[in-house]
Amino acid sequence: MNEDNHIGLLAIAFIVLAVAVCIIVFAFDGCKIEPIWEFDEIPDLGIQTVQDAMDWVSDEVRYVSDDIHYPADEYWQSPAQTYMWRCGDCEDYAILALYLIHRDVGIDGKLVMGSYDGHGHGWVLVDGHQWESQTAQIVDGNPHYNIACTISYEEVMRRATTTHKAIADE
Repeated sequence: MNEDNHIGLLAIAFIVLAVAVCIIVFAFDGCKIEPIWEFDEIPDLGIQTVQDAMDWVSDEVRYVSDDIHYPADEYWQSPAQTYMWRCGDCEDYAILALYLIHRDVGIDGKLVMGSYDGHGHGWVLVDGHQWESQTAQIVDGNPHYNIACTISYEEVMRRATTTHKAIADE
């Protein structure tokens, strides 16, 4: 066996060993890989506070219902989609606001799902306050808002960035 063949076989053996180690590590770790939700499409917007994030979203995004964009009754846009298109429905406002608050302020909020005057609606819960994403106003204690559930930042990002299917089907 010449020296080139020997080096090639050693390289193959090293690759096989590296793959085996990775498989073992993932098996013992439960195959958990932490997702990274970073959107290079969204530049630094100068946001320093929750109010800054809410103001930016309220000022820059316009309301468009899902049935105009999608065949599904309900579609959660990623933060990048809402930023780039500058439109979306209530939870799209909230998802972008949650992302900006997480990235720029360092607080993980929640998406609140419920109703506003009897109609399905989504808004933001962050740092102990409920925020209407479309108006950038705190709505704590407002009787028009009724909470059905809250969804963690991680779950919101998972749904908005990986499934892209109608949540009504779940």
